[in-house]
Amino acid sequence: MTSTQNSSSPAGSEPDGETPLDAALRLAQGAGEVLSSHYGHLRRGDADRKAGRRRDLVSIADREAERFLVDQIPEDDDVLAEEGSERKTGGRRRWVIDPLDGTVNFLHGIPFWCVSIAVVDDGELCAAIVHAPALGQTFTAARGQGCALNGSPIEVSRTTDIGEAMLATGFAYNRNEVPDNNIDNWSRMALQAAGLRRMGAAALDLAYTAAGRLDGYWELHLSPWDVAAGALLVREAGGSVSNFTGEEDVDSVLHSRHIVASNGLLHDQIRERLSPLQGL
Repeated sequence: MTSTQNSSSPAGSEPDGETPLDAALRLAQGAGEVLSSHYGHLRRGDADRKAGRRRDLVSIADREAERFLVDQIPEDDDVLAEEGSERKTGGRRRWVIDPLDGTVNFLHGIPFWCVSIAVVDDGELCAAIVHAPALGQTFTAARGQGCALNGSPIEVSRTTDIGEAMLATGFAYNRNEVPDNNIDNWSRMALQAAGLRRMGAAALDLAYTAAGRLDGYWELHLSPWDVAAGALLVREAGGSVSNFTGEEDVDSVLHSRHIVASNGLLHDQIRERLSPLQGL
């Protein structure tokens, strides 16, 4: 898929004829350039701790990328972003963005990080980008138009047995403080699945599920910007996305704070093995 970037377009507006997917791609590529200019030059000690939590980091790269994105989003559109940018206009369109998913990876020089952008139109996910500059991979999806990686169509895997499945998950930054810390789920799945991965960027875990590299993914204590783009990627690639209790509507997926994504064939096998929620 090619970008329709138009450098002459004023901030906060879209070039004439640009679709939401085109706009999201243009913005993601621009934010990726901002992040790439910092990659390899920042370390963990350069980051601030959110609310004093030692594992939850935010860097100048996160903030600059978010500022770039928010400044470019049309002024009539709502915005919900990880680093605190929120705009409520009452319009029908909302941008849900994570300027840098995988901040800890980024600060340690691990290339598994990305820009995640979703566009919600009239309550439905309509466009999604997960752009991973250091990996050279850009995942795109538009509602009803399928999913692509670097412009080539992709689809979920066809694995039917959890014993043959490669799964991924993650853990909350405050996992030592909460009852639903996912450790028991990890232990159980490790004994039943073919393999487990913990790679540190929810949006890319979802993108990899869409591409069939992973057969499924689950996680707790997530925010809308963690999952919005990836959820549409998985669905447009032919997979399933729900919360732990099986609800699939947009609000449940974005705001329940727990998610299961899969090729669809394994969805119930994953869900039935997850521990009941205790305090989420």
